[in-house]
Amino acid sequence: MEPTDQLMHQLYQTTRAISKSLNHMLESQGLFSSEWTIIKVIKEQGSMSQTSLANYLNIEPAAISKSLFKLEQKGLIERRIGTDKREKSVLLTDAAVGKYPIWIEVVARHRKQMLGEMSKEHQKELFLGLKTLYLNAQRDVGSPE
Repeated sequence: MEPTDQLMHQLYQTTRAISKSLNHMLESQGLFSSEWTIIKVIKEQGSMSQTSLANYLNIEPAAISKSLFKLEQKGLIERRIGTDKREKSVLLTDAAVGKYPIWIEVVARHRKQMLGEMSKEHQKELFLGLKTLYLNAQRDVGSPE
């Protein structure tokens, strides 16, 4: 396997392992990592449309719809008709806001476990490398080869 294949394979494996590990830690809270991501964005950005949320998170509309349905069933989000009657705004319920500090603590423990002994400098280098990959992927979306 050539180095670029190894790198991309490791990236995929690492992101899957991180997600699986966070799912395990959030399990006792009745959440999945994908649901946590949605909750965190709504908490930080405020209510937003389902389309805006999907775009912000780079998630397919069908996948975000499925996750939002599950969060609604759990009583953690509400969808309300906004100024545009065709689009609903997604917002956190009081129950979700109340549980948010507990979830933040779980996620912080997970982050500490994942980053382990990685130095701040190494974290910064990794961040910059991943950001470059992300920007390259965004630029290439929809571009013919």
